[in-house]
Amino acid sequence: MNRRKFIKSVSASTSVVILPNVYNKKISKQVINLSDVREKILRHLNLILDENGPYGCYRKGLGERPDLYSSCDVAIMRTIMGEIFKEILIDEQRQQWIDHINSFANNFHGQATDGSYCDTYGHSTFHANGMVIGALGVLAGKQKYPVKLYDEFNQIASVGSWLERIDWINQWSASHLFWGGMHCYSMSSKCEDQWKKEVFKWLNNNVDENSGWWRKGVPPADRHQPLGGSVHILPMYQHLHETFPYPEKIIDSVLGLQLPNYRWHQSDSEHVIGYLDMDALYALKYMSKLVPNYKTDEIHQAVNNYSNLFITYWENYADALLKLHPHYILAAVSTFGLLNQFYPERFVDNVPWTDIFSDIRFYQTAKVEVF
Repeated sequence: MNRRKFIKSVSASTSVVILPNVYNKKISKQVINLSDVREKILRHLNLILDENGPYGCYRKGLGERPDLYSSCDVAIMRTIMGEIFKEILIDEQRQQWIDHINSFANNFHGQATDGSYCDTYGHSTFHANGMVIGALGVLAGKQKYPVKLYDEFNQIASVGSWLERIDWINQWSASHLFWGGMHCYSMSSKCEDQWKKEVFKWLNNNVDENSGWWRKGVPPADRHQPLGGSVHILPMYQHLHETFPYPEKIIDSVLGLQLPNYRWHQSDSEHVIGYLDMDALYALKYMSKLVPNYKTDEIHQAVNNYSNLFITYWENYADALLKLHPHYILAAVSTFGLLNQFYPERFVDNVPWTDIFSDIRFYQTAKVEVF
């Protein structure tokens, strides 16, 4: 059976791409058909599907080797774009994909170690844990081994000391430990309500009431750290329906961080799609749900300005974007999803798109964990 007939996937190579300056292009204000976007991305994903490997074995790019993150990225991307694997894949295909992901589980001569995964594209074991949970959840799979990573903080007495050790100065990357660690554990069947209360107590005591960011009293290394870090914490509030105390302050902070070129990430890269810009959109979307009448015009202007830039980039440089690793393409797909949520009449499709943070299907720890 030709697996390319069953899967529509995403690709990207790690080669450096030199682009003309997107800011010199005429800014687009038109409507974009997301079904066309999905088709283009899925065609590319088909190209990086390993023809000789199991179903779900994706390569890092054309001519590159397969890796863990590519297969997880594609599972998450395709779900964001509206695919439901239990409906479109046969059981054999899903199981091959699950088994391929689990082939990266660390072991010692076939025996379980700490439940972590290898080949993490430079990310921490906690971040990889979050990626695996996201992918296996939508594939209806199970992790290979019990995860012992949570042992560092899964007792009420250890919550505070573990959170204190996070590098809050450089929290954009350090918060990955929270996202793939405490957040994922909070969705476990073994997590007790009192533990969750202790975590939220610490977080609420340490959030800056003037900015809405973590961590109060700790100056960040640069302008990007509080936004990039806080968005890895906020989804735990969202998924556990916990009241976040300062939504207006986060809106103020995000609006204040937007640059004159309409991005939030201060970067020399010609790629105007990235995780920090997606982070800003998520923060604005989530916080505006909590306070729907707060600064609606300013939010609309900020998001609409970035939308114009985003569409212009996609129209001119989509092929260059697709030459990157699938993890970067995932940022673009999640950004499309958030813009679809903001402006469904402009980012049009017959199915709603989601994003990596708000979609609770990517946090099904209780369904994928083993004991």
